[in-house]
This record gives sequence, structure tokens and C-alpha cells, in this order.
Amino acid sequence: MPLLLAGALFGCPKEKETVSRTPPPRPSTTPAASPSAPSPPASPPAQDATGAASASRAQEEACLDRWLAERKLDRYGSPAGTMYTGGTPLFDEVTGRSVERLEYVYGKHPAAREACAARGGR
Repeated sequence: MPLLLAGALFGCPKEKETVSRTPPPRPSTTPAASPSAPSPPASPPAQDATGAASASRAQEEACLDRWLAERKLDRYGSPAGTMYTGGTPLFDEVTGRSVERLEYVYGKHPAAREACAARGGR
């Protein structure tokens, strides 16, 4: 009887043996950046047409945010407090397609485009 009890508590030694049929992970064939490798120097901020375009975009986004706030809408043009699956309506989990916020809001509210995009965000 004690032998059966010991077998039930500890199990059969052969049951504990497992054979891994998964091969060990292979080392990466692409060279990884080492932590001690120097990083490339940071590029200076753009001061050309790209910088002007990003400033214009920032002004347009600020205008849109004001437009939405005046109407008590969230940053996506829906009533304040709206909850979104995945946290944002800008990404469609089914198709994997993303939409820029301005494009999304302007699609829902053409008047916002008229107020902000037509005047360069002012």
C-alpha cells in the first residue's frame, strides 16, 4: 500500500521525461547593433520647405482641435467621452488600414476642413 501512495504522489519517473521536438532558436543572421556601437549623429531640425510644411500642419491641427473643442467633440470628431475598440478609430483591425487623424475628422466633418484647411490652419 505505501508503494502505491508514493507512486501516486510522485508519479512515474518516465512520465516526467519530456522530449523537446522544437529545435533550439537559431542565432540571428542579421548583425544586431551592439550597445557599445556609437549612434549616428542626430540630424538638425529641418528649416527648409519641410519645416514650413510641418509648422503649417501643426497650425492646422491646432485649429482643428479648437474647432472640435468648441463643439464639445473629442479629437476624432465624436461626442466627448466616446470609447473606441482598440483605443482609436484611426486603425481598422480587420483590414489593417490606418487613416491620418485630419483625414478622418475632415471626412466626418467637412465644415472643419473649410474652417481650418482652407485658411492654412488659422
